[in-house]
Amino acid sequence: MASSSDLHSLAVLGAAGERMVIWHVNVGAAVGESRLSGAWVLDRSCVAEIESLTSGYPVAMARGDAAVDAGSARIVDIDATVETVRAAVESADARFTEHQDAGGKLTRPQWPVIAAAGGVPLTRYQVDVVDDHIRPVLTLAREVAELADAWAAFESLRLARPFLVELGGPEARSLPLAVR
Repeated sequence: MASSSDLHSLAVLGAAGERMVIWHVNVGAAVGESRLSGAWVLDRSCVAEIESLTSGYPVAMARGDAAVDAGSARIVDIDATVETVRAAVESADARFTEHQDAGGKLTRPQWPVIAAAGGVPLTRYQVDVVDDHIRPVLTLAREVAELADAWAAFESLRLARPFLVELGGPEARSLPLAVR
């Protein structure tokens, strides 16, 4: 079981008219519950509430949503985050190949598939019940959650092989967010 210090969240933001949509996603250790850890739809006039839900969190903006003012938040580049994860998997795979070439007899791990940003669809249930202004935020939140799950699976495979531990240390790492 992960401790609260293992939980790392990011806030996914989107706007529709006078409403702000915020979704928190756990990008840290998997805790056996949904990574989608909270959702709010607030009037933009609820400045204090919006600030309390976004302050201190890295922020990802729903695609095409330039209408959101993230203030001084650290903005997450989802495409760059996906590329960072892919590069880590490729690096581990290359190191695995080197180990095999040096006489290692292990079976190559089945690395997780890292979906491109925009590649995780909503379930039929979610499409049917989610309002149009919430859908882009939920879609991005699900993409981040899927990416965090793939990263956790990768970290598990990496840590199970002593010769790969040096690629990131002896502890499972949170999803490496590309922040600008």
